[in-house]
Amino acid sequence: MVTYKPIQTDSERYLEYIGKHKLAFDIYEDLYPLKLFEDFVKVQGRKESWFYNCCNIDKDQLYPARFTFGYPPQKEAKLLHNPQRQLQEAFHFFRQVANRPEVKLNYRFIHQFFSIHPDVRGICFVAVGVDIRTVTTESRLKLFIGLKDAPDKVETAIALCGDSPTLRAFLLNDYNNYLLVGFDLFFDNHSEIELYPTIFEDKLRRADVRNQITPLLPPLALPLLDQCEVFQIGISQANDSNILYFDDVYDPNSFVDNFGNEMVKKVHAYYRHQPIKKLLVGAPEKDFYARSIEHAKLYYRMN
Repeated sequence: MVTYKPIQTDSERYLEYIGKHKLAFDIYEDLYPLKLFEDFVKVQGRKESWFYNCCNIDKDQLYPARFTFGYPPQKEAKLLHNPQRQLQEAFHFFRQVANRPEVKLNYRFIHQFFSIHPDVRGICFVAVGVDIRTVTTESRLKLFIGLKDAPDKVETAIALCGDSPTLRAFLLNDYNNYLLVGFDLFFDNHSEIELYPTIFEDKLRRADVRNQITPLLPPLALPLLDQCEVFQIGISQANDSNILYFDDVYDPNSFVDNFGNEMVKKVHAYYRHQPIKKLLVGAPEKDFYARSIEHAKLYYRMN
């Protein structure tokens, strides 16, 4: 008789991350579907998983009920990487959330993508996120998939998102490169797709890559490229501006202090004293042409 050792969970610390974030930013316990997300994390949490506490800033408004759970990625945990099962678990969670009559999810882009590519070849990362608002219909679920060495899937994602020279330029014209794809399912029955071309440090430091991307970026954003290991740009037809992301910044405190947004500083005042592993900061491209940065996204990787 063959017996299989069950996959060990390590969810207590992830729930602790959520709990401390809720206390720090006065997040109501009964915000829907926060409890369902906590239950999901409790079951799915693995030692090699990733977890982000997040905040969205829109001028003087702070939206702190944002969390992202990433399954163990292929690169770091091959034995635990099972995108087929992970996607099934994610969709089961989505169905649980949709049990409320006021929640209507639109799977349009997910269905279109996976109807063309029902296999999971080339999917190296799966993550699930929630962006919870006090008005339920303004909330959303997020599904992220990372693609690597999957040019056919990359081309499909580009077709769904909307092709553009800018998008292909930030992919560095290499469609075996890593590409993060985000599917947003809002509770009011509309959906969006966003692509995140990602340039890692080894290429970000190359002169030919800098020469290719520098003319496409605001001058005020260029010095920030030297302050992070990874650069991403979020591109979606649903956005009125591309979003620039500076990931794994070398000195989070200095980066925030000089970012030029007071609300970002207020949020970071808490995380300045927390044992975070990485910080990702995003802001609309258009804000770098304005007099001040009024919108920002903060992603604190906790483990």
